[in-house]
Amino acid sequence: MESTEEIKSRLDIADLISEYLTLKSAGSGAFKSCCPFHQEKTPSFYVSRARQTWHCFGCNEGGDHFTFVMKMEGMEFREALELLAQKTGVLLPKFDGEKSTRKKRMQEISTLAMKAFRGWLQHLPEAEVARAYVRKRGLDALTVDLFLLGYAPDAWDTLTNTLGKEGVAVHELVEAGLAIKRERGEGVYDRFRGRLMFPIADVHGNIVGFTARILEEEKKEAKYVNTPETPVYRKSSILYGLDKAKGAIRQQNAAVIVEGNMDVIGSHQFGVEYVVASSGTALTHEQLALLKRFTTNLAIAFDADAAGNAATVRGLDLARQQDFSIRIITLPPEAGKDPDDAVRKDPQLWKDAIKNAVGIMEWSYRNAFRNRDMTNPEQKKLVARDLLPEIRRVADAVERDHWLRRLAEDLGVRIAALLEAMGGGTRNPEYGTRNVIPQITNAPRSALRMSQPVASAERDVEELTLACLLFQPERLVRHAERSGLRVEHFTEPDLSTLYIRLRDVYVSGQIATLPAEKAEQPIRLTDAFSPEQAKTIQGLAFLVEREYPEPTFVQLEGEIIRFAATLRERWIGRERKRLEQDMREAERLHDETRIAEITRRFASLQ
Repeated sequence: MESTEEIKSRLDIADLISEYLTLKSAGSGAFKSCCPFHQEKTPSFYVSRARQTWHCFGCNEGGDHFTFVMKMEGMEFREALELLAQKTGVLLPKFDGEKSTRKKRMQEISTLAMKAFRGWLQHLPEAEVARAYVRKRGLDALTVDLFLLGYAPDAWDTLTNTLGKEGVAVHELVEAGLAIKRERGEGVYDRFRGRLMFPIADVHGNIVGFTARILEEEKKEAKYVNTPETPVYRKSSILYGLDKAKGAIRQQNAAVIVEGNMDVIGSHQFGVEYVVASSGTALTHEQLALLKRFTTNLAIAFDADAAGNAATVRGLDLARQQDFSIRIITLPPEAGKDPDDAVRKDPQLWKDAIKNAVGIMEWSYRNAFRNRDMTNPEQKKLVARDLLPEIRRVADAVERDHWLRRLAEDLGVRIAALLEAMGGGTRNPEYGTRNVIPQITNAPRSALRMSQPVASAERDVEELTLACLLFQPERLVRHAERSGLRVEHFTEPDLSTLYIRLRDVYVSGQIATLPAEKAEQPIRLTDAFSPEQAKTIQGLAFLVEREYPEPTFVQLEGEIIRFAATLRERWIGRERKRLEQDMREAERLHDETRIAEITRRFASLQ
């Protein structure tokens, strides 16, 4: 896309990233910093000004301007494109212009309303009831400013008239959810009246709606009134406070989910900033997709009324299906009924509750026994009814066995009885019945790869070998092969495939004229490489720049000779072990022909 290349040409990647991170020089045109995407003390995040890319050796993430902004801001590609286009003054082709303009207008109107509410809270005499409520809840001025709290006057048309003077049409107020058409006659009236206003922002901080709390409890009105569905506000796709919490969520690699706005506000005021609210609803696909931009670890706080509700457990199924790791926060009795109560009594109570959150299976187990009499067979049956489906879902056989044994002991029954109640599976002689084998979806290959150590001694040398080759593959690949390097010496399939590709792409033609002393930057990517290979090359390029600042060809050639010798020696060791196994088998079968062949191959390894 021409626009993306124009944006890159106008915006240096080091300048962009330095707006978010403190970069320190790491050589000519290279910079380093602690990675913003995982916790670390030693910098492993590198930026290359020459190649206009970034890479982290700790979490193996990397890319260009757009991938950095997408990860840092939790944006989709189009959103990052629009942000950087605005920053650089690049005009983008029209993209669903009418819909986009309509949404921006709704955001503008919501922002105007927020500013009006803010001013009225601060200066309107009749807003003293709202200011008193804020003081009663213990909110300081900084917190009120951070969350943009406001006040809606107890009048029918104050907001309508105020925004009308700003050029907002009546139909726009209705569309934005700020006004309601009168049932009789013409005209509209303000939706929010005599209430404390909580602006609701999307993940990027754009105001899209409001929650309004009643201030006079004796009024026979709903305690809370919310913005209805609008072009920019859908309750199922918003998490209150995410725009303010996303940085802390990324740093902690965890998100705490609470139910109410005040739970979020109180937590932030007392330093627990990775908290967002689901506004009392079960988590939706859209909300989970937003969270997944920043973390897959959730800690969820339920109030006392929800803790024993079986529907609450079922409400977490969606998150479990999307591979989120879930812990449940339980407040101690002295903490109060919700996180806001806890944090105001003692912030440490809330922090300890988060720290002591338990896995969803442990929480389900404790809940099943809650208020039940284990001397009553019917009550035992209810406990088993609640827990056996949860145990059946446990994928790991050892963990599943642990929960079955624990349940059998606590219920005072045989494991065989529980297995019979679960039904299905394969016969197990120890239990005298059938074990349940849960359905387990195939894990993606990438997940299996990431479960292994990031690097091994074998892979380290193989990566360094390829990294050196990247500076001038048409010359250095030939040099490597003259030094005895072969494809079979690589143990990692992705690296051996990349070596073959480098050889095919760069050694098939005439050798280029090379500088005598200095090496240039590593190769620039072309469409000759797959996306996965391109990602690997980016990481390798950063690796060699980190290990060999301003290398010469003489230095790289020497390193390749050393690496080739190491890889060949390791390959010989692997071959000898394999031939020894073959020899033992041949001797067992008295296969003289095979023995002679293996002996010959042993000799060739010398």
